[in-house]
Amino acid sequence: MSRKVTRFGVFDVLSKVRPVTMIVKAEGPSGRAKIHSDDPKHALGLAHYLRTIGYNAWIEDTNGNEIEERALKMVIRSGHEDAPSS
Repeated sequence: MSRKVTRFGVFDVLSKVRPVTMIVKAEGPSGRAKIHSDDPKHALGLAHYLRTIGYNAWIEDTNGNEIEERALKMVIRSGHEDAPSS
């Protein structure tokens, strides 16, 4: 398995081919939330939304390791560069 190391941590290069499941977790006024997502953009949006309604939200991988949101944003940007132009 090919890996790329950045200052944000270790990422599978294969993640562009194979979906990586992320879990958005949050604690707030109504209790706890745990939402699964295979889309980094969706996971970031969920975390942002949960924060706007008063939750403390973060994103983890399936092993319980927190995923840095800056790194996810970089993955999203690099995905747009790879997309075919219209």
